[in-house]
Amino acid sequence: MTANYHTHSRWCHHGTGELEEYILRALEGGLQELAITEHVPLLGDPDPRRMQYDEFPAFNEELDRLVEQYRGKLRIIKGFECEYYPEMLDSYRKFREEYGYRLLILGQHRSSDHVWDNFALTQPGQLARYADDVCAGLRTGMFDFLAHPDVFMAGYKVYDRHVKSAMAQIFALCQELDIPVELNANGQHYKRNYPCPPVWEDARAYRLRCLVNSDAHTVDDLLCPSVEECAALADSLGLCRISTLAIRP
Repeated sequence: MTANYHTHSRWCHHGTGELEEYILRALEGGLQELAITEHVPLLGDPDPRRMQYDEFPAFNEELDRLVEQYRGKLRIIKGFECEYYPEMLDSYRKFREEYGYRLLILGQHRSSDHVWDNFALTQPGQLARYADDVCAGLRTGMFDFLAHPDVFMAGYKVYDRHVKSAMAQIFALCQELDIPVELNANGQHYKRNYPCPPVWEDARAYRLRCLVNSDAHTVDDLLCPSVEECAALADSLGLCRISTLAIRP
């Protein structure tokens, strides 16, 4: 593992560890690039389980300081993990254009209307809505890769034709737009039913670039064995696994 592009800390309100602890662990593990990608703060603070908007200045100041402090030792990339919420897109652009958050990840944790928790879906119609939301987000051109595309398996559990249909829609668009898809080691590590092997077996039918990330929420998560397990799954299926991303200027 030479890079990790999906990293959270205590700033996300459901993770632990200071930013510098993740940086030091990355250096110990021989990483060359580390993206800090907290869940993006949302206007109006509708979600208490993420950085709140008034916390952003202190977070950004700390991150900027660490980027400079470790320059030449580790490439630290400023990023955010975001949902496709149409009303928030201008805010996301502001983070990129004014504050230098070059890496924006699409991680669709809730439906775009904020109604459904995508970790707890149980109905086929909800899967269809998830696929539609993800594809609408990808079509904006704003996001650099798709995190945990099969995250809904945490709740849906059963691999069936509805799962196959939703993932076919998503994978076909990722192929068309050449957007990398993530095998998520956090889901593997905590046994959340994703990555779902049958989903990734189906992925072989598409020309996809696949990226393994730890999705660390603790310092120990960053280089946990599940990272290598996900890499082994991708390699065993013959998927096109990439180790680094080209970051937007």
